[in-house]
Amino acid sequence: MIRTHLRYHRPDTPDDAAALLAEHHGRVAVLAGGSQLLPRMHRGEVDLDHVVDLRGLGLRAIERTGGRVRLGAMVTYDDALASALLAEAVPLLPRVARGVTGGRQLTGHATLVGALCHAFPGTDMPGALSALGATVELHGPDGPRECPVDEFLLGAQSIDRRPGEFVAAVTVDGVARSGYCKVKHATGSWPIATASAIEDGDALTVTLGAVQARPLRIVIPDPTRSAVDDAVAAAVTAPWTDVLAPGDYRARIAPVVARRALTELREGAHA
Repeated sequence: MIRTHLRYHRPDTPDDAAALLAEHHGRVAVLAGGSQLLPRMHRGEVDLDHVVDLRGLGLRAIERTGGRVRLGAMVTYDDALASALLAEAVPLLPRVARGVTGGRQLTGHATLVGALCHAFPGTDMPGALSALGATVELHGPDGPRECPVDEFLLGAQSIDRRPGEFVAAVTVDGVARSGYCKVKHATGSWPIATASAIEDGDALTVTLGAVQARPLRIVIPDPTRSAVDDAVAAAVTAPWTDVLAPGDYRARIAPVVARRALTELREGAHA
């Protein structure tokens, strides 16, 4: 049960949303899918007076913009799975969406941008969007602002969102060839480690998620087993510890997850 008295707002324009968020800064939350916010409110972990619902703004399009693909803040995992554009241009995102923790109970309302903004290390989306070189589009009292995803993600559950701002969309590079691997205890548990493998021209990169507080992108000059293991071991310097796994375990399995993602990339499998 939510124990606080809440004022619900559903603005019609980005400027109205920004004004509400600025006016009630410190006592307000943005509501998109609600899959993270509402359970935390029920558990009494969040104490708020106002909720600003973004559904009145639309923000559910998946479209090409220049040479990139733009996903609005209200795009759900089901939207990603149904998108022919993503299947062709950015298959990593539907690949990740198919295995998201929570299954069909979650995919119809949880949003990709919401998962990014929650910035919990043990989730899929921060690592995947970091691998794709995402740019975060924010809107605030001073208008729009863009921020590279690796600068937007400051740490565990910490993001660069200024007073009055909300995330309106993310844009990502079109990457037709990719691989993905995730390790977790069970279907319904959070990931212990994820890896997104990308091939861009002659460059191979693996981006680890859930292994450290922020996603970790690693250039792989040589995809042999020993070279991958050495590159990952050298890069993982501050492994994340939580109730699911200690940091030293995450550090030990990170090379394995990276190699599996690279194997999927080389084999061209996205299912």
